[in-house]
Amino acid sequence: MLMQPVKLHPDGWIRGPRGELLLWIPPALRNPFYSIWTTLVIPRGCVELDLSQMAHGREWWKCFNTAV
Repeated sequence: MLMQPVKLHPDGWIRGPRGELLLWIPPALRNPFYSIWTTLVIPRGCVELDLSQMAHGREWWKCFNTAV
């Protein structure tokens, strides 16, 4: 089975190799957007996402704050 790479689609969703929804990127942040295949970036003031504390997979529910 040939799998597609993880990539940003025109509707703003980053989909995984089997088409599963992973992350939605707002329109204002889509350009420039770098994929995991980007080997070199010459910065020009773009947005950088810190995903080191991202809740994902079966842990996604931990990002919901019931106090709000």
